[in-house]
Amino acid sequence: MDRKLILISILIILLAVFSCKGKTDPGQSLDNQETEIDYSQSEEPEVFPEPEPDSQSNPLKNFSYSWSESDDMPPVVIIIDDFGNSAGTLLEGFADLPDEIVFAVLPDLPHTETAARLARKTGHEVIIHVPMEAENSSISPGTNYIKAGMSASEITEVMADFMDQIPMAIAANNHMGSKATSHRETMLNVIAELKKEGLFFIDSATTSNSAVFTAASELDVFSTRRDIFLDVPDISDATLKTKIESLGKYKGRNEPIVIISHCHNQEKLDGLRKFIDQIQDMGIKIVSLKKAFPEARA
Repeated sequence: MDRKLILISILIILLAVFSCKGKTDPGQSLDNQETEIDYSQSEEPEVFPEPEPDSQSNPLKNFSYSWSESDDMPPVVIIIDDFGNSAGTLLEGFADLPDEIVFAVLPDLPHTETAARLARKTGHEVIIHVPMEAENSSISPGTNYIKAGMSASEITEVMADFMDQIPMAIAANNHMGSKATSHRETMLNVIAELKKEGLFFIDSATTSNSAVFTAASELDVFSTRRDIFLDVPDISDATLKTKIESLGKYKGRNEPIVIISHCHNQEKLDGLRKFIDQIQDMGIKIVSLKKAFPEARA
């Protein structure tokens, strides 16, 4: 009998041990699951502490570029697109960037007004990031946007609404728009509306068939174009090194270099900070739109 009791006891203990191993700590189960989170509407995106500074804190500085600081390098204009979706800590982080950084704000978004007002309050120039029709894209530019072939009266109504939402804007650039910006009559009507309010246009250059320069010239309105998309295809250190290396081809140019990045997440903010620190260390000046293009007029 004693032997049977011993065997039964051993079996009970073994069953208890295996049962415990099969369970998962409720406190760990959430940590181990990947959860999709939409931060686009988040007031306060989660903020992670910055790593302690070390020799790898900015690997861009350890990269050997084929050009060095030079008096022949033109200044840089940096425009950040797509403001209007986020507020809170992320927006404040972008607002803490140097005053010369330009905010391109999309209309009709939950935080359009918040982003535009904070930008102006913190000394940044503001431009309207005009949603425009793209060629062969399934993604909508927005709830209200400029379509190729729109009538003049329709464009007047849409542009008036956008300018009312962002009254402190000094210029505009296109959000998407490969189809709309290639349509001369459409761009004539868009730029005519900007001219009424003394605004000029910056072509984001999303198509090689852009009619922006032609339309602006016909209306005697200043326009310029984007040279570099900083965060395409991504904002990794490897991409940033490539973009910094590419600045060398602009040595000796009279016109400033126009760079566009985006405000979608903390990673893009961190990457932009590293880029700014590096080019400033190399002697490149960042300037505002007004300082870069004093001849800009409508």
